[in-house]
Amino acid sequence: MKILKKAVFLVMFSLLLSDVCIAQDAEEYFKRGVGYFETSLIDKAIDEFKMALPLFKEDQMQMKAETYATLANAYNRTGIHKAAITACKKAIEINPDLANAHYNLGFAYREEGNDELAKQEFALYDKLLKQEGEYIEIPEKPASDDIDKYITLGDNYSKEGKLDEAIAEYMKALEIKPRDDILNKLGQVHQQKRLADKSEAQPVKIDTFTSEKPSATVTGLTESDEIVQEASIDELSDRAISYYDKGMLDKAIKEFKEVLELDPDDVKTHYHLGNAYADKGMFDEAISTYKKAIEKNTAFINAYLSLSTLYLDMDLIDEAISLCKQSINANPNDSFLCFHLGEAYARNQQYEEAIAAYNNAISINPMDPETQYRLAESYYQTKQYDMALKHATQSEELGYITDPAFMIDLKKKAGAE
Repeated sequence: MKILKKAVFLVMFSLLLSDVCIAQDAEEYFKRGVGYFETSLIDKAIDEFKMALPLFKEDQMQMKAETYATLANAYNRTGIHKAAITACKKAIEINPDLANAHYNLGFAYREEGNDELAKQEFALYDKLLKQEGEYIEIPEKPASDDIDKYITLGDNYSKEGKLDEAIAEYMKALEIKPRDDILNKLGQVHQQKRLADKSEAQPVKIDTFTSEKPSATVTGLTESDEIVQEASIDELSDRAISYYDKGMLDKAIKEFKEVLELDPDDVKTHYHLGNAYADKGMFDEAISTYKKAIEKNTAFINAYLSLSTLYLDMDLIDEAISLCKQSINANPNDSFLCFHLGEAYARNQQYEEAIAAYNNAISINPMDPETQYRLAESYYQTKQYDMALKHATQSEELGYITDPAFMIDLKKKAGAE
């Protein structure tokens, strides 16, 4: 009897321990995904978020909702807005008051051309922020006196060498109204701060992700000159990204180009410039710039994804397929690239090829519900209804919101076989 009790105890303990491990794994996947997202490795972030979702326990539903919302943000960043809509709806099912989910849903609706639904979601987002006390109402007609006051304070702090205080005052002025003169002052202070920091910490840090050599490309520079040039590149890049985030595309393009004049091998800047060109509708320039990013770093997956998405948007499907094959040759273990190849084949109605690509993606990451569902749709098109039902069911089990009409029709046809 004692042996039986001990066995029961061991079984219960092992089950409890496995639950704890699963919970830890889900959290680890989420944190790793956030890390990838913050460093612009969006495809890797998406994979981590998808791995996390099936592993959350009942007492982790809030984190699960946040994971869906962050996944939606990642999908929006890669232009896959339908998937972002699905992820947002899952987040809102869990927590209807999750502000970020409503924002990302509004963004996805707007990009899909549904302005009315987008407006509703943005209104909900603003309402939730006000309830949480995080909403800041910016006056439409700001008082110039207030702006001048903050600028003057920032100037005085800058002269005194109090750089953090100066930055804070300039930011207050920008919150009232973004202006080029304030951005320039802010950039100058950031440059002073970086120079001060780097002079205290030698040698100069080199960004090994974007280039294997220092950003100072002019030979014969002294170490001090290199620090100044690197600071100048950082300032230009920060300002360009700020312009881009504000939708000021012409200014962003100008600044990105200036960065590349100083450092032609900056892969990230080529990528950002390509995004700016694409958003402005300068598609030939965007394609050329994305290709330069890929030439300089064949492992930079975001450039492949953005370029293949642009090809599909332009209905250049053969080019998208060729690019996806190239990207997979360079990055054979990336499930999202395989998924993207499947999407391109499906758009071209090459369903057998799409099935092979989706299956490759699943072999790398079987926990991806969207790939399971896309695979089911391709099997359906080739009248392999049993296989379609199998993968559609698996996608539901992994949390994907399937089309009810599709599932009903699929079950009928699979049952008739």
